[in-house]
Amino acid sequence: MLVVLFASAQGTAALWRAEGQLQPGTVTTGSLALTAGDGVSSAQDFPFAGLNASALLPGGYTQAPLVLSNAGSVDLGYTLAGAVSQTPSPTPADNELAARVQLIIFAVAGQSSCTPTSAILGTPLYTGPLLSTAAFSQRRTLTAQGSPAAAETLCVRLALPANAPQAAAGGRVALVLSWRGEQQ
Repeated sequence: MLVVLFASAQGTAALWRAEGQLQPGTVTTGSLALTAGDGVSSAQDFPFAGLNASALLPGGYTQAPLVLSNAGSVDLGYTLAGAVSQTPSPTPADNELAARVQLIIFAVAGQSSCTPTSAILGTPLYTGPLLSTAAFSQRRTLTAQGSPAAAETLCVRLALPANAPQAAAGGRVALVLSWRGEQQ
């Protein structure tokens, strides 16, 4: 019996070292704060009482201005991040009305461009039903607080189609708009 055994060992070793000096840079911080309001007061959780849907009739609409502001120290981009009705203890009529109403949001020159009867010209930022996934097609920009472009006025419209069913009669809508702000 012949047994042949081969063994091999191989290895490589290397050692590297590098040194250098870095010049320290400046680190700055900032803040982001997106607020909503009526032009007089604003808050991160703003009750949008100016939009009253109680007299909404088939074929009609109600609208009101909403001012979004950057209360932070750096530019921010924002978008709509959902639009739903959160009526407390909703009735079947409330649910039907919320399912039928159309939300249309325009950027306007100022609050006087969004009176209850103003005809709004231009392309809407959003047109569609109340959905938790409602969003603008493109992000909007607000510059840092203190600059002229730190606020934007939106005209928020709720419209009820002329063919809305009778089941929506007497319904209530408690519109809740959610926003997403990100550093530019």
